[in-house]
Amino acid sequence: MEAKFIHPTDATDAPIADNSFDVLIVGAGPTGLTVANLLGQYRIKVLLIERNQGLYSFPRAISIDDEGLRICQALGLREQILQHVRLDTGALYLSHGKRLIYVKPRQQHNGYPLISTFDQPALERTLHAGLKRFPTVTVHFGQALQTFQQTAAASIRATLCSEIGEPQHITCTYLLACDGGKSSIRQTLKIPMRGRTFPQRWLVVDSQDQAEDEESTATREHITFFCDPERPAVSVPAPHQGRRWEFMLHPGESETNMLRPDTILKLIQQRTQAGTAQIQLQRQAIYTFHASRATAYRQGRVFLLGDAAHLLPPFGGQGMNCGLRDAHNLAWKLAIVLRKQANPNILDSYQQERAPHAAALIRFSAFMGQMVMPTNHSMAHLRDLVLGLLTRLPPGATSLNEMSIKPRSRYTRGLRLALGHTLTRRWHARLAGQLLPQPIVLTPDGIPTLLDEQLGTGFTLLRLYADPGSAFTALQAPLWKRIEIQLLCIVPATTSLQKISQENAYIQDNLQQQLAHWLDMRRDLYVLVRPDRYIYGAFTPAQEQTFVTVLQKSLFCNTLSYNK
Repeated sequence: MEAKFIHPTDATDAPIADNSFDVLIVGAGPTGLTVANLLGQYRIKVLLIERNQGLYSFPRAISIDDEGLRICQALGLREQILQHVRLDTGALYLSHGKRLIYVKPRQQHNGYPLISTFDQPALERTLHAGLKRFPTVTVHFGQALQTFQQTAAASIRATLCSEIGEPQHITCTYLLACDGGKSSIRQTLKIPMRGRTFPQRWLVVDSQDQAEDEESTATREHITFFCDPERPAVSVPAPHQGRRWEFMLHPGESETNMLRPDTILKLIQQRTQAGTAQIQLQRQAIYTFHASRATAYRQGRVFLLGDAAHLLPPFGGQGMNCGLRDAHNLAWKLAIVLRKQANPNILDSYQQERAPHAAALIRFSAFMGQMVMPTNHSMAHLRDLVLGLLTRLPPGATSLNEMSIKPRSRYTRGLRLALGHTLTRRWHARLAGQLLPQPIVLTPDGIPTLLDEQLGTGFTLLRLYADPGSAFTALQAPLWKRIEIQLLCIVPATTSLQKISQENAYIQDNLQQQLAHWLDMRRDLYVLVRPDRYIYGAFTPAQEQTFVTVLQKSLFCNTLSYNK
Protein backbone atom coordinates (compact mmCIF):
# COMPACT_ATOMS: atom_id res chain seq x y z
CA MET A 1 0.00 0.00 0.00
CA GLU A 2 1.31 3.42 -0.92
CA ALA A 3 2.72 5.47 1.95
CA LYS A 4 0.65 8.47 2.98
CA PHE A 5 1.99 11.48 4.82
CA ILE A 6 0.62 14.09 7.15
CA HIS A 7 1.91 17.45 5.98
CA PRO A 8 2.82 19.55 9.04
CA THR A 9 1.37 23.05 9.11
CA ASP A 10 4.88 24.49 9.40
CA ALA A 11 6.27 22.52 6.44
CA THR A 12 8.01 24.81 3.99
CA ASP A 13 9.99 24.61 0.78
CA ALA A 14 11.96 27.72 1.74
CA PRO A 15 15.73 27.34 2.09
CA ILE A 16 17.14 26.70 5.53
CA ALA A 17 17.85 30.17 6.91
CA ASP A 18 20.95 29.29 8.91
CA ASN A 19 23.96 27.24 7.88
CA SER A 20 25.53 26.35 11.24
CA PHE A 21 24.09 24.07 13.92
CA ASP A 22 25.22 22.23 17.02
CA VAL A 23 23.40 19.05 16.04
CA LEU A 24 21.96 17.81 12.74
CA ILE A 25 19.33 15.08 13.18
CA VAL A 26 18.40 13.04 10.11
CA GLY A 27 15.00 11.34 10.35
CA ALA A 28 11.75 12.57 11.93
CA GLY A 29 10.50 9.26 13.28
CA PRO A 30 9.91 8.71 17.02
CA THR A 31 13.64 8.56 17.82
CA GLY A 32 14.59 11.69 15.86
CA LEU A 33 11.63 13.68 17.20
CA THR A 34 12.39 12.57 20.76
CA VAL A 35 16.07 13.50 20.72
CA ALA A 36 15.16 16.86 19.11
CA ASN A 37 12.75 17.59 21.98
CA LEU A 38 15.34 16.61 24.57
CA LEU A 39 18.04 18.79 23.00
CA GLY A 40 15.51 21.61 22.75
CA GLN A 41 15.05 21.46 26.52
CA TYR A 42 18.78 22.16 26.85
CA ARG A 43 18.57 25.05 24.35
CA ILE A 44 20.90 23.30 21.90
CA LYS A 45 20.81 24.62 18.32
CA VAL A 46 19.32 21.75 16.31
CA LEU A 47 18.32 21.13 12.70
CA LEU A 48 15.98 18.16 12.18
CA ILE A 49 15.47 17.08 8.57
CA GLU A 50 13.19 14.44 7.07
CA ARG A 51 13.37 13.30 3.44
CA ASN A 52 9.61 12.69 3.24
CA GLN A 53 7.19 15.58 2.84
CA GLY A 54 5.54 14.93 6.17
CA LEU A 55 4.94 12.49 9.01
CA TYR A 56 3.66 9.01 8.24
CA SER A 57 -0.12 8.72 8.51
CA PHE A 58 -0.08 5.02 9.47
CA PRO A 59 1.53 3.18 12.40
CA ARG A 60 4.64 1.04 12.27
CA ALA A 61 5.35 0.46 15.97
CA ILE A 62 2.42 -0.24 18.26
CA SER A 63 3.82 -1.24 21.67
CA ILE A 64 5.28 1.12 24.26
CA ASP A 65 6.65 -0.03 27.61
CA ASP A 66 6.98 1.61 31.01
CA GLU A 67 10.38 3.16 30.33
CA GLY A 68 9.21 4.47 26.97
CA LEU A 69 6.29 6.24 28.66
CA ARG A 70 8.66 7.58 31.31
CA ILE A 71 10.81 9.10 28.57
CA CYS A 72 7.68 10.71 27.08
CA GLN A 73 7.08 12.20 30.52
CA ALA A 74 10.62 13.60 30.50
CA LEU A 75 9.72 15.47 27.29
CA GLY A 76 7.00 17.37 29.15
CA LEU A 77 4.33 15.82 26.89
CA ARG A 78 2.91 13.18 29.20
CA GLU A 79 -0.74 14.21 29.19
CA GLN A 80 -0.89 14.80 25.44
CA ILE A 81 0.69 11.44 24.64
CA LEU A 82 -1.40 9.44 27.11
CA GLN A 83 -4.53 10.51 25.24
CA HIS A 84 -3.43 8.13 22.49
CA VAL A 85 -2.18 5.23 24.65
CA ARG A 86 -4.04 2.12 25.73
CA LEU A 87 -2.51 1.50 29.13
CA ASP A 88 -1.87 -1.82 30.85
CA THR A 89 -2.56 -4.33 28.11
CA GLY A 90 -2.07 -7.97 29.04
CA ALA A 91 -0.59 -10.60 26.73
CA LEU A 92 -2.45 -13.87 26.23
CA TYR A 93 -0.70 -16.87 24.63
CA LEU A 94 -3.02 -19.48 23.13
CA SER A 95 -2.31 -22.86 21.58
CA HIS A 96 -5.21 -24.52 19.73
CA GLY A 97 -7.62 -22.26 21.59
CA LYS A 98 -6.28 -23.15 25.06
CA ARG A 99 -4.43 -20.73 27.29
CA LEU A 100 -0.70 -21.33 27.63
CA ILE A 101 0.22 -18.31 29.73
CA TYR A 102 -1.19 -14.91 30.55
CA VAL A 103 1.19 -12.01 31.14
CA LYS A 104 0.07 -8.86 32.92
CA PRO A 105 2.77 -7.47 35.21
CA ARG A 106 1.59 -5.70 38.35
CA GLN A 107 4.82 -3.93 39.23
CA GLN A 108 5.26 -0.40 37.91
CA HIS A 109 8.92 0.37 38.60
CA ASN A 110 8.86 3.34 36.22
CA GLY A 111 5.45 4.66 37.19
CA TYR A 112 3.66 3.10 34.22
CA PRO A 113 2.41 -0.37 33.18
CA LEU A 114 4.98 -2.63 31.58
CA ILE A 115 2.84 -3.26 28.48
CA SER A 116 0.77 -0.63 26.68
CA THR A 117 -0.13 0.11 23.07
CA PHE A 118 -0.22 3.45 21.30
CA ASP A 119 -1.15 5.28 18.11
CA GLN A 120 2.15 6.07 16.38
CA PRO A 121 0.87 8.82 14.03
CA ALA A 122 -0.67 10.61 17.03
CA LEU A 123 2.58 10.19 19.00
CA GLU A 124 4.64 11.67 16.16
CA ARG A 125 2.22 14.57 15.73
CA THR A 126 2.52 15.31 19.44
CA LEU A 127 6.31 15.11 19.39
CA HIS A 128 6.45 17.35 16.33
CA ALA A 129 4.11 19.90 17.92
CA GLY A 130 6.27 19.80 21.06
CA LEU A 131 9.24 21.12 19.09
CA LYS A 132 7.45 24.45 18.67
CA ARG A 133 8.30 25.17 22.32
CA PHE A 134 11.98 25.50 21.45
CA PRO A 135 13.24 28.45 19.36
CA THR A 136 16.63 26.70 18.99
CA VAL A 137 15.12 23.77 17.04
CA THR A 138 14.52 24.04 13.29
CA VAL A 139 12.53 21.39 11.40
CA HIS A 140 12.52 20.88 7.62
CA PHE A 141 10.60 18.18 5.73
CA GLY A 142 11.40 17.24 2.17
CA GLN A 143 15.12 17.53 2.86
CA ALA A 144 17.61 14.68 2.54
CA LEU A 145 21.22 14.37 3.56
CA GLN A 146 23.15 14.07 0.32
CA THR A 147 26.75 13.98 1.58
CA PHE A 148 28.67 14.68 4.76
CA GLN A 149 32.31 14.90 5.71
CA GLN A 150 33.95 15.02 9.11
CA THR A 151 36.64 17.71 9.14
CA ALA A 152 39.78 18.23 11.16
CA ALA A 153 38.22 21.41 12.54
CA ALA A 154 35.95 19.47 14.90
CA SER A 155 32.89 19.87 12.70
CA ILE A 156 30.90 18.15 9.98
CA ARG A 157 30.18 19.60 6.55
CA ALA A 158 26.88 18.39 5.17
CA THR A 159 25.07 18.90 1.88
CA LEU A 160 21.27 18.78 1.94
CA CYS A 161 19.04 18.36 -1.08
CA SER A 162 15.34 18.53 -1.85
CA GLU A 163 13.15 17.81 -4.88
CA ILE A 164 13.16 21.50 -5.70
CA GLY A 165 15.78 24.13 -5.16
CA GLU A 166 19.55 24.08 -5.04
CA PRO A 167 21.59 21.90 -2.63
CA GLN A 168 22.35 23.61 0.66
CA HIS A 169 25.59 23.40 2.60
CA ILE A 170 25.63 23.48 6.39
CA THR A 171 28.04 22.71 9.19
CA CYS A 172 27.27 20.97 12.46
CA THR A 173 29.22 19.72 15.44
CA TYR A 174 27.44 16.37 15.70
CA LEU A 175 25.31 14.30 13.32
CA LEU A 176 22.64 11.93 14.64
CA ALA A 177 21.50 9.18 12.26
CA CYS A 178 17.86 8.44 13.06
CA ASP A 179 17.18 7.42 9.47
CA GLY A 180 15.90 3.91 10.04
CA GLY A 181 16.92 0.33 9.44
CA LYS A 182 18.25 1.05 5.93
CA SER A 183 20.24 4.00 7.24
CA SER A 184 22.17 5.64 4.41
CA ILE A 185 24.41 7.28 6.99
CA ARG A 186 25.37 3.91 8.46
CA GLN A 187 26.05 2.60 4.97
CA THR A 188 28.21 5.63 4.13
CA LEU A 189 30.25 4.99 7.27
CA LYS A 190 30.51 1.33 6.23
CA ILE A 191 29.35 0.13 9.64
CA PRO A 192 28.03 -3.43 9.20
CA MET A 193 25.01 -4.95 10.90
CA ARG A 194 25.50 -8.25 12.72
CA GLY A 195 22.62 -10.62 13.28
CA ARG A 196 20.08 -12.49 11.22
CA THR A 197 16.87 -12.15 9.25
CA PHE A 198 14.05 -14.56 10.01
CA PRO A 199 13.07 -16.57 6.90
CA GLN A 200 9.36 -16.33 7.62
CA ARG A 201 7.26 -13.68 5.92
CA TRP A 202 4.53 -11.97 7.94
CA LEU A 203 1.39 -10.24 6.75
CA VAL A 204 0.88 -7.14 8.92
CA VAL A 205 -2.56 -5.51 8.91
CA ASP A 206 -3.76 -2.37 10.68
CA SER A 207 -7.52 -2.10 11.01
CA GLN A 208 -10.28 -0.11 12.63
CA ASP A 209 -13.14 -1.93 14.32
CA GLN A 210 -16.35 0.05 14.15
CA ALA A 211 -18.30 -2.38 16.38
CA GLU A 212 -20.07 -0.74 19.32
CA ASP A 213 -19.07 -3.48 21.73
CA GLU A 214 -15.29 -3.30 21.54
CA GLU A 215 -14.81 -5.98 24.19
CA SER A 216 -17.20 -8.49 22.66
CA THR A 217 -14.62 -11.23 22.25
CA ALA A 218 -11.78 -12.46 24.43
CA THR A 219 -9.17 -11.55 21.86
CA ARG A 220 -10.18 -7.88 21.98
CA GLU A 221 -8.98 -7.38 25.54
CA HIS A 222 -5.36 -8.45 25.23
CA ILE A 223 -2.45 -8.79 22.93
CA THR A 224 -3.19 -12.32 21.78
CA PHE A 225 -0.53 -14.66 20.43
CA PHE A 226 -2.04 -17.57 18.51
CA CYS A 227 0.78 -20.10 18.85
CA ASP A 228 -0.73 -22.63 16.46
CA PRO A 229 1.72 -24.36 14.11
CA GLU A 230 -0.85 -24.28 11.27
CA ARG A 231 -0.51 -20.47 11.08
CA PRO A 232 0.97 -18.46 13.95
CA ALA A 233 -0.72 -15.08 14.35
CA VAL A 234 -0.84 -12.06 16.65
CA SER A 235 -3.67 -9.68 17.49
CA VAL A 236 -2.82 -6.35 19.15
CA PRO A 237 -5.49 -3.94 20.44
CA ALA A 238 -4.69 -0.28 19.81
CA PRO A 239 -6.25 2.97 21.06
CA HIS A 240 -9.39 4.37 19.45
CA GLN A 241 -10.72 0.92 18.45
CA GLY A 242 -7.69 0.16 16.34
CA ARG A 243 -6.16 -3.28 15.98
CA ARG A 244 -3.09 -4.81 14.42
CA TRP A 245 -3.08 -8.32 13.01
CA GLU A 246 0.02 -10.29 12.06
CA PHE A 247 -0.17 -13.61 10.21
CA MET A 248 2.74 -15.83 9.27
CA LEU A 249 2.73 -16.73 5.59
CA HIS A 250 3.44 -20.23 4.38
CA PRO A 251 6.16 -20.89 1.80
CA GLY A 252 4.73 -20.56 -1.66
CA GLU A 253 1.79 -18.35 -0.71
CA SER A 254 1.36 -15.52 -3.16
CA GLU A 255 1.93 -12.09 -1.65
CA THR A 256 -0.48 -10.55 -4.13
CA ASN A 257 -3.25 -12.91 -3.03
CA MET A 258 -2.48 -12.58 0.70
CA LEU A 259 -2.69 -8.78 0.47
CA ARG A 260 -6.23 -8.93 -0.96
CA PRO A 261 -8.85 -7.52 1.48
CA ASP A 262 -11.10 -10.61 1.14
CA THR A 263 -8.18 -12.91 2.02
CA ILE A 264 -7.29 -10.78 5.05
CA LEU A 265 -10.86 -10.68 6.34
CA LYS A 266 -11.06 -14.48 6.09
CA LEU A 267 -7.88 -14.81 8.16
CA ILE A 268 -9.28 -12.45 10.78
CA GLN A 269 -12.60 -14.27 10.91
CA GLN A 270 -10.82 -17.56 11.53
CA ARG A 271 -9.26 -16.07 14.66
CA THR A 272 -12.20 -14.12 16.06
CA GLN A 273 -15.00 -16.54 15.17
CA ALA A 274 -17.05 -13.39 14.61
CA GLY A 275 -18.23 -11.29 11.72
CA THR A 276 -15.91 -8.89 9.94
CA ALA A 277 -18.49 -6.47 8.54
CA GLN A 278 -17.48 -3.76 11.02
CA ILE A 279 -13.76 -4.08 10.32
CA GLN A 280 -12.18 -1.39 8.17
CA LEU A 281 -8.74 -2.22 6.80
CA GLN A 282 -6.31 0.71 6.92
CA ARG A 283 -3.01 -0.75 5.82
CA GLN A 284 -1.56 -4.12 4.86
CA ALA A 285 2.04 -5.01 4.11
CA ILE A 286 4.35 -8.02 4.14
CA TYR A 287 7.53 -7.98 6.19
CA THR A 288 10.41 -10.16 7.18
CA PHE A 289 11.74 -9.51 10.66
CA HIS A 290 15.34 -8.85 11.64
CA ALA A 291 17.40 -9.38 14.78
CA SER A 292 20.60 -7.41 14.26
CA ARG A 293 22.66 -4.49 15.51
CA ALA A 294 25.40 -2.24 14.23
CA THR A 295 28.95 -3.17 15.16
CA ALA A 296 29.55 0.46 16.18
CA TYR A 297 27.08 3.09 17.40
CA ARG A 298 29.52 5.93 16.85
CA GLN A 299 32.14 6.94 14.33
CA GLY A 300 33.80 10.24 15.18
CA ARG A 301 31.08 12.87 15.53
CA VAL A 302 28.36 10.72 13.98
CA PHE A 303 26.02 8.62 16.13
CA LEU A 304 23.51 5.92 15.19
CA LEU A 305 20.19 5.84 17.06
CA GLY A 306 17.06 3.72 16.85
CA ASP A 307 16.65 1.34 13.92
CA ALA A 308 19.85 2.72 12.38
CA ALA A 309 21.67 1.09 15.32
CA HIS A 310 19.56 -2.01 16.00
CA LEU A 311 16.67 -3.96 14.48
CA LEU A 312 14.46 -6.02 16.78
CA PRO A 313 11.78 -8.58 15.92
CA PRO A 314 8.37 -7.28 17.05
CA PHE A 315 7.52 -10.10 19.46
CA GLY A 316 8.98 -8.35 22.52
CA GLY A 317 7.51 -4.97 21.60
CA GLN A 318 10.87 -3.27 22.08
CA GLY A 319 11.86 -1.80 18.70
CA MET A 320 10.73 1.80 19.20
CA ASN A 321 11.39 1.68 22.93
CA CYS A 322 15.06 0.95 22.26
CA GLY A 323 15.25 4.08 20.11
CA LEU A 324 13.68 6.20 22.84
CA ARG A 325 16.29 4.90 25.30
CA ASP A 326 19.04 5.80 22.83
CA ALA A 327 17.72 9.35 22.60
CA HIS A 328 17.43 9.80 26.37
CA ASN A 329 20.89 8.38 26.96
CA LEU A 330 22.68 10.58 24.40
CA ALA A 331 20.88 13.93 24.54
CA TRP A 332 22.05 15.14 27.96
CA LYS A 333 25.62 14.05 27.27
CA LEU A 334 25.70 16.02 24.02
CA ALA A 335 24.26 19.02 25.83
CA ILE A 336 26.92 19.25 28.53
CA VAL A 337 29.69 18.56 26.03
CA LEU A 338 28.43 21.28 23.69
CA ARG A 339 28.33 23.69 26.64
CA LYS A 340 31.96 22.77 27.33
CA GLN A 341 30.98 21.53 30.77
CA ALA A 342 32.17 17.97 30.22
CA ASN A 343 34.94 16.20 28.38
CA PRO A 344 33.86 14.94 24.91
CA ASN A 345 35.25 11.53 25.91
CA ILE A 346 32.05 10.94 27.89
CA LEU A 347 30.29 10.39 24.56
CA ASP A 348 32.07 7.03 24.31
CA SER A 349 29.72 5.89 27.07
CA TYR A 350 26.77 5.98 24.65
CA GLN A 351 27.75 2.70 23.01
CA GLN A 352 29.17 1.27 26.24
CA GLU A 353 25.79 1.68 27.90
CA ARG A 354 23.30 1.19 25.12
CA ALA A 355 24.80 -1.61 23.00
CA PRO A 356 24.74 -4.37 25.67
CA HIS A 357 21.14 -3.62 26.66
CA ALA A 358 19.98 -3.46 23.04
CA ALA A 359 21.71 -6.80 22.37
CA ALA A 360 19.95 -8.35 25.37
CA LEU A 361 16.59 -7.08 24.12
CA ILE A 362 17.27 -8.49 20.65
CA ARG A 363 17.87 -11.91 22.23
CA PHE A 364 14.74 -11.53 24.35
CA SER A 365 12.60 -10.55 21.35
CA ALA A 366 13.98 -13.42 19.28
CA PHE A 367 13.22 -15.84 22.13
CA MET A 368 9.64 -14.56 22.37
CA GLY A 369 9.34 -15.05 18.63
CA GLN A 370 10.51 -18.65 18.92
CA MET A 371 7.64 -19.24 21.35
CA VAL A 372 5.13 -18.03 18.79
CA MET A 373 6.53 -19.20 15.46
CA PRO A 374 7.09 -22.99 15.62
CA THR A 375 5.33 -24.62 12.67
CA ASN A 376 6.62 -28.07 13.56
CA HIS A 377 3.94 -29.85 15.55
CA SER A 378 6.42 -31.76 17.71
CA MET A 379 8.26 -28.58 18.67
CA ALA A 380 4.99 -26.80 19.39
CA HIS A 381 3.83 -29.69 21.58
CA LEU A 382 7.11 -29.64 23.53
CA ARG A 383 6.77 -25.90 24.04
CA ASP A 384 3.24 -26.37 25.38
CA LEU A 385 4.42 -29.01 27.84
CA VAL A 386 7.30 -26.88 29.14
CA LEU A 387 5.16 -23.77 29.58
CA GLY A 388 2.42 -25.83 31.22
CA LEU A 389 4.94 -27.16 33.73
CA LEU A 390 6.35 -23.70 34.46
CA THR A 391 2.90 -22.23 35.12
CA ARG A 392 2.28 -24.93 37.74
CA LEU A 393 5.40 -23.95 39.69
CA PRO A 394 4.99 -20.74 41.75
CA PRO A 395 8.42 -19.26 40.82
CA GLY A 396 7.87 -19.99 37.13
CA ALA A 397 4.30 -18.68 37.12
CA THR A 398 5.36 -15.45 38.83
CA SER A 399 8.31 -14.98 36.49
CA LEU A 400 6.14 -15.42 33.41
CA ASN A 401 3.26 -13.29 34.66
CA GLU A 402 5.55 -10.43 35.71
CA MET A 403 7.68 -10.67 32.52
CA SER A 404 10.77 -11.06 34.70
CA ILE A 405 12.65 -12.56 31.77
CA LYS A 406 12.69 -9.17 30.06
CA PRO A 407 16.20 -7.68 30.45
CA ARG A 408 16.24 -4.87 32.97
CA SER A 409 17.68 -1.49 32.16
CA ARG A 410 20.97 -1.38 34.03
CA TYR A 411 24.40 -0.20 32.99
CA THR A 412 27.51 -2.06 34.08
CA ARG A 413 29.86 0.15 32.05
CA GLY A 414 29.96 3.82 31.14
CA LEU A 415 29.16 6.81 33.33
CA ARG A 416 28.71 5.13 36.69
CA LEU A 417 30.87 4.52 39.71
CA ALA A 418 33.88 2.71 38.22
CA LEU A 419 33.99 -1.04 38.75
CA GLY A 420 36.93 -2.06 40.88
CA HIS A 421 36.93 1.19 42.83
CA THR A 422 37.17 0.91 46.61
CA LEU A 423 33.65 2.30 46.94
CA THR A 424 32.24 -0.64 44.99
CA ARG A 425 33.02 -2.91 47.93
CA ARG A 426 30.28 -1.19 49.87
CA TRP A 427 26.65 -2.24 49.92
CA HIS A 428 25.40 0.89 48.22
CA ALA A 429 27.57 0.35 45.12
CA ARG A 430 24.79 -1.92 43.84
CA LEU A 431 22.82 1.25 43.09
CA ALA A 432 25.30 2.43 40.44
CA GLY A 433 23.93 1.96 36.94
CA GLN A 434 20.38 1.24 38.11
CA LEU A 435 17.37 3.11 36.81
CA LEU A 436 15.86 5.18 39.60
CA PRO A 437 12.38 3.87 40.48
CA GLN A 438 9.51 6.30 39.97
CA PRO A 439 6.81 5.85 42.60
CA ILE A 440 4.06 8.29 43.50
CA VAL A 441 5.37 10.76 46.11
CA LEU A 442 3.90 13.77 47.91
CA THR A 443 4.85 17.37 47.24
CA PRO A 444 5.32 19.78 50.20
CA ASP A 445 1.65 20.68 49.69
CA GLY A 446 0.67 17.04 50.10
CA ILE A 447 -0.23 16.60 46.41
CA PRO A 448 0.52 13.14 44.93
CA THR A 449 2.84 13.26 41.91
CA LEU A 450 5.23 11.03 40.01
CA LEU A 451 8.79 11.38 41.29
CA ASP A 452 10.32 12.61 38.03
CA GLU A 453 8.06 15.65 38.07
CA GLN A 454 10.20 16.94 40.94
CA LEU A 455 13.61 16.19 39.39
CA GLY A 456 13.94 18.62 36.47
CA THR A 457 16.29 18.03 33.54
CA GLY A 458 19.67 18.11 35.31
CA PHE A 459 21.56 16.12 37.93
CA THR A 460 19.87 15.51 41.28
CA LEU A 461 21.37 14.51 44.62
CA LEU A 462 18.91 12.56 46.77
CA ARG A 463 18.95 11.75 50.46
CA LEU A 464 16.44 9.98 52.69
CA TYR A 465 16.27 12.20 55.78
CA ALA A 466 13.65 13.55 58.17
CA ASP A 467 14.85 17.18 58.15
CA PRO A 468 15.38 18.76 54.70
CA GLY A 469 17.04 21.78 56.30
CA SER A 470 20.00 19.74 57.54
CA ALA A 471 20.00 16.85 55.03
CA PHE A 472 22.87 18.29 52.98
CA THR A 473 24.82 20.36 55.53
CA ALA A 474 27.42 17.61 55.89
CA LEU A 475 28.58 18.09 52.28
CA GLN A 476 32.00 19.77 52.21
CA ALA A 477 33.29 19.50 48.63
CA PRO A 478 33.29 22.79 46.68
CA LEU A 479 31.97 20.86 43.65
CA TRP A 480 28.38 20.94 44.89
CA LYS A 481 28.37 24.74 44.94
CA ARG A 482 30.20 25.11 41.65
CA ILE A 483 27.60 23.16 39.73
CA GLU A 484 23.90 23.92 39.88
CA ILE A 485 22.88 20.47 41.02
CA GLN A 486 19.45 19.95 42.53
CA LEU A 487 19.45 18.82 46.16
CA LEU A 488 16.27 16.92 46.96
CA CYS A 489 15.45 15.42 50.33
CA ILE A 490 13.18 12.37 50.58
CA VAL A 491 11.22 12.77 53.78
CA PRO A 492 10.13 9.43 55.30
CA ALA A 493 6.43 8.65 55.15
CA THR A 494 6.23 8.62 58.95
CA THR A 495 7.35 12.25 59.28
CA SER A 496 4.77 15.01 59.74
CA LEU A 497 5.04 17.61 56.98
CA GLN A 498 3.82 20.33 59.36
CA LYS A 499 7.12 20.17 61.27
CA ILE A 500 9.37 20.52 58.22
CA SER A 501 11.32 23.65 57.36
CA GLN A 502 11.31 25.00 53.80
CA GLU A 503 15.07 25.56 53.51
CA ASN A 504 15.68 22.80 50.94
CA ALA A 505 13.51 21.14 48.31
CA TYR A 506 11.87 17.95 49.48
CA ILE A 507 9.29 15.33 48.69
CA GLN A 508 7.65 12.79 50.99
CA ASP A 509 7.79 9.06 50.41
CA ASN A 510 4.46 7.27 49.96
CA LEU A 511 2.81 5.14 52.61
CA GLN A 512 4.33 1.99 51.11
CA GLN A 513 7.75 3.60 51.71
CA GLN A 514 8.91 2.53 48.26
CA LEU A 515 11.91 4.86 48.11
CA ALA A 516 12.92 4.09 51.69
CA HIS A 517 12.85 0.35 51.00
CA TRP A 518 14.78 0.89 47.76
CA LEU A 519 17.47 2.61 49.86
CA ASP A 520 17.30 -0.15 52.46
CA MET A 521 16.20 2.51 54.98
CA ARG A 522 19.68 4.05 54.82
CA ARG A 523 19.60 7.69 55.94
CA ASP A 524 23.35 8.23 55.64
CA LEU A 525 23.42 7.78 51.88
CA TYR A 526 23.61 10.38 49.12
CA VAL A 527 22.51 9.17 45.66
CA LEU A 528 23.52 11.06 42.50
CA VAL A 529 20.92 10.73 39.74
CA ARG A 530 21.84 11.48 36.13
CA PRO A 531 19.51 13.54 33.90
CA ASP A 532 18.29 10.30 32.25
CA ARG A 533 17.30 8.96 35.72
CA TYR A 534 20.09 6.40 35.95
CA ILE A 535 22.19 6.32 39.11
CA TYR A 536 25.77 7.48 38.76
CA GLY A 537 26.61 6.25 42.25
CA ALA A 538 26.08 6.67 45.97
CA PHE A 539 28.23 7.67 48.93
CA THR A 540 28.15 8.38 52.65
CA PRO A 541 29.40 11.67 54.15
CA ALA A 542 32.73 10.00 55.00
CA GLN A 543 33.17 8.94 51.37
CA GLU A 544 32.27 12.29 49.83
CA GLN A 545 35.74 13.44 48.80
CA THR A 546 36.60 10.12 47.15
CA PHE A 547 33.30 10.14 45.30
CA VAL A 548 33.77 13.73 44.11
CA THR A 549 37.26 12.93 42.82
CA VAL A 550 35.91 10.02 40.76
CA LEU A 551 33.02 12.16 39.49
CA GLN A 552 35.32 14.99 38.46
CA LYS A 553 37.63 12.68 36.53
CA SER A 554 34.91 10.75 34.75
CA LEU A 555 32.44 13.45 33.84
CA PHE A 556 33.19 17.09 34.31
CA CYS A 557 35.80 19.44 32.95
CA ASN A 558 38.12 21.39 35.26
CA THR A 559 35.98 24.51 34.89
CA LEU A 560 32.44 23.68 35.93
CA SER A 561 29.23 25.62 35.59
CA TYR A 562 26.41 23.18 35.07
CA ASN A 563 23.07 24.86 34.29
CA LYS A 564 19.96 22.72 34.16
